[in-house]
This record gives sequence, C-alpha cells and structure tokens, in this order.
Amino acid sequence: MDTEDGTVPLDKSFEETLEHHGRSYQKHAVTNGVYFGPVDEEEVAHLELMHSVLCRLFDGRLIFPPVNEPKRILDCGFGAGDWALDVARAYPDCEVIGVDICPNMIPEDQPENLVFQIDDLNARFTFSPGQFDVVHSQMMSGGINASRWHGYIQDIFRVLRPGGWCQMVEIYFNAQSDNGTLHRGE
Repeated sequence: MDTEDGTVPLDKSFEETLEHHGRSYQKHAVTNGVYFGPVDEEEVAHLELMHSVLCRLFDGRLIFPPVNEPKRILDCGFGAGDWALDVARAYPDCEVIGVDICPNMIPEDQPENLVFQIDDLNARFTFSPGQFDVVHSQMMSGGINASRWHGYIQDIFRVLRPGGWCQMVEIYFNAQSDNGTLHRGE
C-alpha cells in the first residue's frame, strides 16, 4: 500500500474477462454484481460514439460549472476514458484522475496530467476530503448499486473542495410525450 495516497497495486484478477455470446466482460464485475456491460473493443467504440454524441449535444462543452482554472478533477466511472482525455488536454495545468472498476478499456496514449485508477465506486471513496475542484459522474446509473447512491453522492461532495462543483450527466429512459398523447401501457 502507498501510504501517501492510500492506493494499492492492482490485483491482476481485475484484468480477467469471461466470454458470453461473443462479448468480453470483466469477471470481477460480473461475479460481484458490480457492472454487467462488456469491456471489449466493440464497447470501446460504443462509448466513444456516446462521448461524441454528448459532446455534440453539449456544443463541445466538457465542464458546465463556472470553473476557470481547475487544479484537480475527478472522473467517476471513466469507461473508455474519452471525457477524461479531452478534459486533461483542455486543461494541461490540471491533474485529472479517472476512477473505474475495469482496467480493460484504459487508453494507451494519455497526457501526463491524466491518471487512471482502478477502484469500485460502490465502495466508499478512498480520497481525502476537499481534493477536487470538479467531480464528474456520467452515465453511472448502470454501475452504481441502488442502495449505494446516497453514499455515492455524499462521497462526491466530501471530496470536493469548498466551492467545488459536482457535474452529473444521466439519461432518463422512460418514454413520455410533451403533448400528453402517450399513455401508460402504450
């Protein structure tokens, strides 16, 4: 264990995958009921597409809160790392840390101000209080256990510096209509 930041070397079991219907899944995540999405090249392509769609939807903005010169940013559930990579490049004087349960999709080419760490966000964050200017959580509804959300939000706010910002992006999947013509069961 690194006494300075509380990290431990990666257990190689986190890299193990299992195959199901031609797709690769992280064995640790499936066995522990943490995450059920694939971790293969096809999923990397899917996550890259989702990132580009969101970037276009948000007019290229990566950070919405009024943060001019962030010093430290945390990306919760980095997936294929696209958001963290773009933020690290946009803010070269800022340290960007991405945390995810799976090491299988970590991009190889990354800026020096970006660090990817493997950790289970369904457990209490290991970061000390007041560490980050921005904590970003995007599309985590499928990766955070329903009983963990309250603690997850508490952890996010605990690790923010005074005046720091939490930025959450989720999709509401319930079908609905603005004009009231869609009814339950249709």
